[in-house]
Amino acid sequence: MSQNDVVDFVSNLLEEIQDNLFQKAIDFRAEHTTSVYNFKEFKTAIANKGGFVSAHWDGTEETEDKIKDLTKATIRCIPNDAKEEIGTCVFSGKPSSKRVLFAKAY
Repeated sequence: MSQNDVVDFVSNLLEEIQDNLFQKAIDFRAEHTTSVYNFKEFKTAIANKGGFVSAHWDGTEETEDKIKDLTKATIRCIPNDAKEEIGTCVFSGKPSSKRVLFAKAY
């Protein structure tokens, strides 16, 4: 390879590596996220599967604290790309407009 082509080659290679690493991370996250619809499913997923649990939450600190006390799981994030969807909080049964991600810290 000529010296003139090295910079373009390495630049393209680094971009390809970045794209592949990013896609691998996206795929890993998707494979390790479980959507749940009630508190029984929530507890089972947290205890047995690990990873992230996607669940509706009523938005109150009180509910978050109770879930943490019972399962040791806390909210990790409210995804930027969370879809607006009508649901009910897995713990309180109150209305919720989108899902959040819960997980345990290890």
